[in-house]
Amino acid sequence: MDSSSPRKRKRKTTLPPHNPHHLFAQLLAASSNIHTPFSQSLLPKLLKTHLSLIQNIPSPQQNDPQSLPKPTLQDSLLSLLPCLLHPKYPKIAACSAEIVGALALCSFELNARIASDEEIMCALVNAVASGKKRVVMGACNAMLDLSTTLLGRERLREFSAVEKLLSVFCQIAAFPMKPVSLCGGEEDTSNYSRIGFVEDKLQFLVLEAVSTLINTCSAEFLEKLSVTFLCYLKDLWAKLQDSAFQINNQEKRYLYNNMKTSDLAETIFRLSMNYGCHSTCTFDAVKRSIFGSMESDFEHFMLSNWEDSPILFKKKSRCSDYNDCIFSSLVQHFNSRTVDSILDSILGGLFSCPPIASDELDILTFLKEVKGGLACPIVYGQDIRVVKTVGILKEEVHFWTDYMGYSIGKDHVQKCKEAYQNGYTIALRGMEFRSRKIAAIADGLEMLFGQPSVGANLYLTPPRSQGLTRHYDDHCVFVCQLLGSKKWSVFPHSAVQLPRLYDPLGVGSEVTNDACENKQFLLREGDILYIPRGCPHEAHTVINEGESHVEEATGFSLHLTLGIEIEPPFEWEGFAHIALHCWNENRKQTTHDPIESTSQLANVTFINLLHVAIRVVGDNDPTFRKACMVAAFSLPFDSNSQAKQSLHPLDMNQRATFSYIMNKINTVSSFLEAFKIVEAAVHGRNDDSLQWMRWLRHLPREGAVDETIDYNNPWKVFENLVLLYNGHTEEAHATFAHIKSQFCEGVIFEDVCNVFDTLLKKYKRTRKQYMNGMLSLRCNFFE
Repeated sequence: MDSSSPRKRKRKTTLPPHNPHHLFAQLLAASSNIHTPFSQSLLPKLLKTHLSLIQNIPSPQQNDPQSLPKPTLQDSLLSLLPCLLHPKYPKIAACSAEIVGALALCSFELNARIASDEEIMCALVNAVASGKKRVVMGACNAMLDLSTTLLGRERLREFSAVEKLLSVFCQIAAFPMKPVSLCGGEEDTSNYSRIGFVEDKLQFLVLEAVSTLINTCSAEFLEKLSVTFLCYLKDLWAKLQDSAFQINNQEKRYLYNNMKTSDLAETIFRLSMNYGCHSTCTFDAVKRSIFGSMESDFEHFMLSNWEDSPILFKKKSRCSDYNDCIFSSLVQHFNSRTVDSILDSILGGLFSCPPIASDELDILTFLKEVKGGLACPIVYGQDIRVVKTVGILKEEVHFWTDYMGYSIGKDHVQKCKEAYQNGYTIALRGMEFRSRKIAAIADGLEMLFGQPSVGANLYLTPPRSQGLTRHYDDHCVFVCQLLGSKKWSVFPHSAVQLPRLYDPLGVGSEVTNDACENKQFLLREGDILYIPRGCPHEAHTVINEGESHVEEATGFSLHLTLGIEIEPPFEWEGFAHIALHCWNENRKQTTHDPIESTSQLANVTFINLLHVAIRVVGDNDPTFRKACMVAAFSLPFDSNSQAKQSLHPLDMNQRATFSYIMNKINTVSSFLEAFKIVEAAVHGRNDDSLQWMRWLRHLPREGAVDETIDYNNPWKVFENLVLLYNGHTEEAHATFAHIKSQFCEGVIFEDVCNVFDTLLKKYKRTRKQYMNGMLSLRCNFFE
């Protein structure tokens, strides 16, 4: 062909300008003949013209009827969409999906109408499973647009959109995964980086759509989902972590979407939280590894040392074969490593573990509060401390002085190595959320002691150095020496009362006088030291060989601390509150004593006033602060004889303590003291003195009246009481005394134990979900 001759071009069918009604008439006619080639060619053009009109509709203006969309025309268009979304005609279906998405973004009303239309929803979800790339992509985009409202997301889940999307994603992921990358955004943190795939827009569209629906669903819905999808996501997550320090803003071959790494992290967290991703040490294995094989050794510890005095468990005296000890795998992991390789192991790929409130029992509420905050860089003070104690005054100095509460940056591993060389201790918190092996040990320890959670920290201290200054903890600690040696000084309790969890703690010279008598312990590899909460202590690596009385080289120390954290409900004071609740619930069901003549709301008020009175007693009696029912659910049990269980020394001790608690409440608790506290709270509209009551909302309740109690504003519970009895407290005092007497004499220990166990399981479930979720985001540490 002569190059100068004009090419013949295929004539394009152009559509003349139409008003919306004429355009819809053409669309209706073409749809009725969709099986013909002409209609199949014309319909995409008509749909694109419709799409242009929809996208150019101005936002509705208040009090301007002319700016509102025409409902009749939209209804007619919506009625055609189920037919047009059929994947038999891919080009038409893809254009129709764009129409669905555009209409869903027009207004909340249109979004709701689409979501409420069963035929459209069925057609849209079926389009995702069509296997035709263009249709699937269009349907995914439409789902994302529809998911901008709560109703849209709920309806998509009702029509099994998540299951269909999961199936599509797994089919795509069955092929070798193409390279992935991160694209940095405005925020300078990797968790805000967008995810990119090489030339594979379909994969990340499906991923974004399914993650959007999973990240906004209920806990019940999550339990129905297959874990197969989770395996693919974790593989993707691992690949992203490999590229996390190579964020690419210029590589053009990567296609990026709006999904951020924090979104993917939340999806993995949600899918993992109900599935344990680590083995659990039995409490028998934990008991043998710490206390030895004899049951009497553990009993002696509980009756003589628990929350009272420190004790050292030597490796040789408790383990005939250390390889069977639960700590041996940790020692083997670190053994023969250099300090640099240890730091690389424990700090590489580290994420922050955002704190969960102590009384939060809904894991989804936690996820809402930290939205976008999962997989953040580590935060100084919260996740890690780099500290040393210097000078005659033993002042505590931090390596990062201006970073408390802030991220310390991506180069934290190298900075920590430099700090270590300058005498700083690396203290890493939340190890039970970062290591599966440590999580297994923590699980076993919490089962043994009957507590919701056990915290674990790891400390690496250079030679001739002290990390933290003298201080005491608000939890009991087991110090497990993994490598090297360390010398500890432990002082007697600095106060009569044990510190409550989360109370402000004392440090330095304010803790105890240097002249105070103290016990000194030298820990070597495999040794374990128990330190009760409230006992001041300090430790340093061996300064010279004379201190150790053995011929060993001076070196660094690596130790793990396991903290038995006693939440407020699980102190004896908490047990007393549970007992009062349990007695009141039983009484409402079975008795008709004189106080029933008082209104039910007034009765609820007096019960809560007695809760306040119990709190006052607990503030002054050390026994109320101690952990309750410790090891109660790990005692040897004979199902044929509960009497044998009650004769166990630990069980007998718990029953005796319960009797003491009830007698103390009956004889010491004061109406006037409690009334003054609630009166001040009501007059000042101040909840500070009553915030401790928040956890009471987790106790099971019967009846509508109890459900009206707002424990976020507990002073409101007592408002009517103060108004009614202000200046005339004699009648109120008599009612209070009657309720108190009936409670202390009528409460049954076994009933309280049942409610206590139910509450403990609630706390454990939430903390287990948090642990599983955080562990699922941790790659290659102690695997």
